[in-house]
Amino acid sequence: MLKSPKTSLKQPSLPLEVHASGDPWQLSEENFATVPLPNDVIITKINGDYTERDRKLWAFLVAAVWDDLLTTRIHELRISKINAIFEQLGGDTSSGWIWESAQRLSKTHIEYELNEDGERLVGISNLLNAQTHKKYRATGFLRFDIPPLLCEVICAPCRFSRLRLHFMIGISGKYAVTLYMLLESVANRQTPVLDVKLDQLRKWLKVPEGKLNRWIDIKRRAIEPALKQINDNPEAAGFTVVMEEFKESRAVDRVRFTLTKTDRRLADEKALKQAEKITKNIRASDG
Repeated sequence: MLKSPKTSLKQPSLPLEVHASGDPWQLSEENFATVPLPNDVIITKINGDYTERDRKLWAFLVAAVWDDLLTTRIHELRISKINAIFEQLGGDTSSGWIWESAQRLSKTHIEYELNEDGERLVGISNLLNAQTHKKYRATGFLRFDIPPLLCEVICAPCRFSRLRLHFMIGISGKYAVTLYMLLESVANRQTPVLDVKLDQLRKWLKVPEGKLNRWIDIKRRAIEPALKQINDNPEAAGFTVVMEEFKESRAVDRVRFTLTKTDRRLADEKALKQAEKITKNIRASDG
């Protein structure tokens, strides 16, 4: 069995501008687990066989080691413990799926652009590096690291989406997770609206060439099933959503998604902001 002490990550100490909330290991309707991921990372250019299940696993791993992202290089989690969470939420628990997903994540590269002191910072990174014991791929430990430069982007984002972790893991459908992440990217705007042309939406959803060519097919097979899961369980999702269609030359050219946060979410976010303000004041007084 691969066992190793945690390896320190020597890099500049950056302030945690945002924080994960709740416990990713505990399913609770009283305290939703959330993970803030930068919009520039989750909705920009992604190259690789990056599946919906891979998105779920990567977000979960980030949430599980959030407090150590900037201070620890190598993380180690028991595979059966990860699998138990996904099983409770109706996910695939076939033997070895976590390692298969980790392999795809290691081959997935993202390109991002960030505002850095008034200038444009561009970056490229893979999502994960992983290691396990061949004999125990389904029952042992997953050792992994998230590239240090990417950790800095995750922990100090310019714009971010606060994803409801367990709700996202429980979503079913090939395009549902991606659409949920896209909607969360606008949820915290003063006007929470996503207005997008169909060509761009297809790219974000990674609809393969030659598939779902007509709007009616995308709507019925990708969009409507995802929106139904959100609107059927708004407390878990954190919002409801309404979609409007806009035509050009009698064909649908773009769509608009308008979000409305739940009262519970608004209260939770207010409490979280107050807690973060207290943390910043304590850090300032200690500094």
